[in-house]
Amino acid sequence: MAKKHRTALQDQREFVSAFYGDDFCGCCGEESEATLEEIESAIADCEMMLQESITRSDKADIAYWRKALQENKVSRRELLGA
Repeated sequence: MAKKHRTALQDQREFVSAFYGDDFCGCCGEESEATLEEIESAIADCEMMLQESITRSDKADIAYWRKALQENKVSRRELLGA
């Protein structure tokens, strides 16, 4: 059976989930709105990780970071439109 490819972000999410519990959201147990600065930072991080994945020619990571980038851009559009 082939080993499933994992990204560092997936590993990080699993670690946080195991450490804090499955219902951890990082904000005292309540949902919170991200600020524009946080979203912009997340977009910059995704762009950096996407570029690194392209440099390494890692197709699975490229797909993952493109999706994450698009999700953050949608969040930014929703925040600016609200």
